[in-house]
Amino acid sequence: MGPITAAHVTLCDHRQNGTAWPNRCRCYACRSLKVNKIILSPFCYPISLTIHLFYSEDTVLVIDKAEWNEAQFDSGQSAFSVQYDLRTDKYRPLPLETNTFCSAGGFLANGTFISTGGGEKRGRTWKAEPGWQSIRHFNPCLDNTCEWNEFKTGQMRVNRWYPTVEQLPEGDIFIIGGSTKGTAVNRDEVNVPSYEFWPPRPEGEVHMPFLNETMPYNLYPFVFLLPDGNLFIFANKQSMIFDYKNNRVVKRLPDIPGVPRSYPLTGGAVMLPLDPAKNYQVEILICGGSEKMKNNAKADATCGRINLDDETPSWEMDTFVYPRLMPDGVILADGKILWVNGCQRGWAGYNGRNHDPTFDPIMYDPYAEKSHRWIDGLANTTIARMYHSVALTLPDGRVWIAGSNNVDPPDINAKYPTEFRVEYFSPPYLFQGAERPLISHVPRIVTYDQSFNVLLNLGNLEHGNTDIKVALLRPGFSTHSMHMSQRYVILRSELASDLQSIKITAPPNANIFPPGSGFLIVLSNGIPSKGVEIFVEHDTSDLAI
Repeated sequence: MGPITAAHVTLCDHRQNGTAWPNRCRCYACRSLKVNKIILSPFCYPISLTIHLFYSEDTVLVIDKAEWNEAQFDSGQSAFSVQYDLRTDKYRPLPLETNTFCSAGGFLANGTFISTGGGEKRGRTWKAEPGWQSIRHFNPCLDNTCEWNEFKTGQMRVNRWYPTVEQLPEGDIFIIGGSTKGTAVNRDEVNVPSYEFWPPRPEGEVHMPFLNETMPYNLYPFVFLLPDGNLFIFANKQSMIFDYKNNRVVKRLPDIPGVPRSYPLTGGAVMLPLDPAKNYQVEILICGGSEKMKNNAKADATCGRINLDDETPSWEMDTFVYPRLMPDGVILADGKILWVNGCQRGWAGYNGRNHDPTFDPIMYDPYAEKSHRWIDGLANTTIARMYHSVALTLPDGRVWIAGSNNVDPPDINAKYPTEFRVEYFSPPYLFQGAERPLISHVPRIVTYDQSFNVLLNLGNLEHGNTDIKVALLRPGFSTHSMHMSQRYVILRSELASDLQSIKITAPPNANIFPPGSGFLIVLSNGIPSKGVEIFVEHDTSDLAI
């Protein structure tokens, strides 16, 4: 491969013939895989030294729609969930009995992944029962034999297709919105203007008028847990700060200028890194979207950024560099935001609604002055990643990019085909030198505000000025330009005088980082270590894996 100074894209072909593509690295033992949503799976197992690694350091848990897929069981039935091995680019099919299409997901404090909702009954070679009210548990294990545990129906109080999940400080999950059945855009007769919790709380299903007021563009609303324990909730062009404990609107925020940003005029949203040096000030960035539900509609080329700590918050508008609909915004290991995937015309949906794919990744530096925040000129792709594309930051600092299925039924010969290839994007920080910081002796579990020591090897990086930063990254659940529960928190730290260890303080409370796992990252002059899994809990006994 030729030299690339800014970033690099490597590609694995997951089409049926497995043919290697020109000008890309060869992928060994690649197999067919179609992806609609991805999460990090919650396995743990020990490797060298005393480190226990999140099984997702090597594995991605994939959920797809119940339909034809080249990934199949021996019986010939298509698989629509797999465990994907990042080391070998092989996968293990996982049986599911309910349709997970257009579902949501998040982790409980004990490490269990929860999948919520889904789609209609399916038949023929991809048999699946309705998933509208389903709850699915994926419990961890050490021997690579874990399977889904499904509660097929009647578990949620109502059908939820296109809901959002956010992890809560109590260790459970918040489930909001959706529709009672599949629809191109939400309608009054199928709208679900409510929220609930899993495991269920005594209050059951709770009505939320906000989801009536934001019709019809309110499927997959953006939701972020705030450091004060409330939620930021956004749909259409409207947003609010919401007290879910008392079912109370704390503050209505101004509408974001421009187009609606919610499905099917889909934009993307990120809560910017939380920093104790700024008293965990909260800023939300929302980018892209489309002007209307027309196949030739123009994608939006703006971003809005709002500081929720301001006395009167307002949207600061900025360019998005390129018009982009259905973007994926992922937080990188250094706290910058990478935007990938999407297109320049149309709206979210199947069969002719997506046009002019966007091939160029761009990065957003939240710490820079407004006129210097955007970084382009990065290595691009040649693969159209539009409807049903996903992206996820990996513990090694790369970004896993997959999917794109905007034709129904799947068609690998369409103009924009059902996509079976996986790409790995390597950000610029992986090309700043041959060495990266090395960390070891990371504890498996810590409690809130606990201090702990980690061994550090800076190698040649210790010469000269050493700017050390420690962060905790939770990549979250990716689907439909959503990155549910994605979070990046700067941790207080103190470097030892001999540069051989670092004292780190866990997040002060669960509002800053809800209980569960994240990846501990140490950066030296902007170059990140590989992330190491660590659980932050109220009590060490809360972890059940």
